[in-house]
Amino acid sequence: MKTLHPDFGVAAMLSAILFFAGCGKKDGAIPKFGEAQPVPNVGISYSVKDGLLISAETGKFIGLETTEVFERPIAATREISGRVFRVAATNDPCALASALIPAGEAALVPPGQISLPMPSSQVAKVLRHDSIGAGQSGMVEAILQLHDPERTLTDGASVTAHFTVGDTNSVLVIPNAALFHATSGDFVYLENGAHFARAAVKPGRKDGEFTEVTDGLFTGDKVVIHPVMTLWMTELHNINGGDACCIKQKDK
Repeated sequence: MKTLHPDFGVAAMLSAILFFAGCGKKDGAIPKFGEAQPVPNVGISYSVKDGLLISAETGKFIGLETTEVFERPIAATREISGRVFRVAATNDPCALASALIPAGEAALVPPGQISLPMPSSQVAKVLRHDSIGAGQSGMVEAILQLHDPERTLTDGASVTAHFTVGDTNSVLVIPNAALFHATSGDFVYLENGAHFARAAVKPGRKDGEFTEVTDGLFTGDKVVIHPVMTLWMTELHNINGGDACCIKQKDK
């Protein structure tokens, strides 16, 4: 979950969407409040009441993809970040990293525990805990061992690892890609008929692929998993800047 910092790809895609959406007045009568909006032939239209209305052509262009909300087992995880202080060598393929964790959480990641394999982090083993000074600082130093036979980790490199720290049980989940964080909370784009409306959710536990949702969604709901940030930037444009000619849209 990352706070809205649009990269070049999102900005370029948004520019293309706004170009497709046209400029200034739209053909045809403007629907009255409560009337269904016609699906645009191309581009995306926006209503404060209903959300984003995306044409089939534009949906294909941006790679619009949704998935159903469902239940699956998920374990609580804890991310630990640290820095390498000893790199791997020819006679020792393992690097060592130091990470500080709250003393009260040290028991959740005991020595010998191995982290989850995830694309965004290294697989690490908790080698030992160093509790010297924990009484004053409230922190414990965890020494992580990372298998690095290719010696890609350099001295001082930042590393992260994810460890299972709770029971696994079946809960309502969404793919991590569906969730995004804004200053006002956590959200998904929920399919609602022909529209995609931003919906507030309350996330819970996370693992390598999925996030638990404790409030805001039901089993069988459909949420967007791609391109979530493009939809968010498109909505922001309509809220803050109007249409492609900066004419602020009214709620329909």
